[in-house]
Amino acid sequence: MTPAAQAAGYRVAYVDLWQTTVSPALAIVRGLEEAHEPKSLRERAAAKLREPIKKLKMKGSVGELKGEAELEFADAKTATAELGLRIDELVGKLSSKHPLLLLVDEAQELARTEANEDVAKSLRTALTKHRDCVRVVYTGSSRSRLSHMFSDPQAPLYAPGLGIIDFPLLGRDLVEFAAAKFIAATGGTRVLDIEAGVAVLDRMQHRPEPFLTAVMHLLATPELTLEQAAENVVKAAAGQDDYEGTWRSLTELQREVLKLSLAPDFKPFARATAHAIAAKLGLKQLPLSTLQSVMRALDDSNLLSKSPRGPYEFDDHLFKRWVETRADDTPVKKR
Repeated sequence: MTPAAQAAGYRVAYVDLWQTTVSPALAIVRGLEEAHEPKSLRERAAAKLREPIKKLKMKGSVGELKGEAELEFADAKTATAELGLRIDELVGKLSSKHPLLLLVDEAQELARTEANEDVAKSLRTALTKHRDCVRVVYTGSSRSRLSHMFSDPQAPLYAPGLGIIDFPLLGRDLVEFAAAKFIAATGGTRVLDIEAGVAVLDRMQHRPEPFLTAVMHLLATPELTLEQAAENVVKAAAGQDDYEGTWRSLTELQREVLKLSLAPDFKPFARATAHAIAAKLGLKQLPLSTLQSVMRALDDSNLLSKSPRGPYEFDDHLFKRWVETRADDTPVKKR
């Protein structure tokens, strides 16, 4: 989006709310500062005549999280208030001569804690103040929290009628692109099977990164098939992300819910679901309140989130693949 927006005359600021564990406000300020920093030689020369923007840092705690940064505040509320004013100042400066496009990634972090919601209020105030010249795109990996941010009337970024849209899925076009690059890289001596590529991309939930990594593995190791290269990518991801450790850390009930959620018609709060889980675990009954607690815990752990289309979905689709193929072979302790 950035080059397209810049070509249309926008100034673009990108913010990743996973950039710091201290406070999303720091990430927002840093992203806005980076967009404000001069890029061209003429801009840099002119900037020397103006007072430079100070970088904000905090020391102490913000909400429930602790971290260290440059500016020292007496308490978390003072920090949030000061950073809120800084956000407003930077949004105003960035949008004073050109329209501003603000890209906020992992935006669901603004709904994680009360302290983060205070940051969201400050952001909303700045955006409302400069609404005629600012546009915002929010993206995130937790649909349920994004939905809370924009659909709950009590949420600080509530916007009636604003829906959550899935990114369009890459498909055969990506496979054909990769196949053309594959032929070029091998001097025409090897080809990438298009149909096999489409099948592998589908199994990887149309995620481009693991698919292209599998293609690179195949390029480097000619004796592999694309399916074998893809399986190696899944295994490597499982080891890197410690899927076994995640699985072992869950309760029996949480693990059973995750396995049942693999079904496309999974309904966590249906009576049949409660009966099925109770029978599997040897329980006389399973109260609805218990299932609700389990679903909240899985959502808080970024394992399972509610889709805007209705069903619950895995946040990490490679973890889903691991649960499908390896969960039953992983020894766990009952707890």
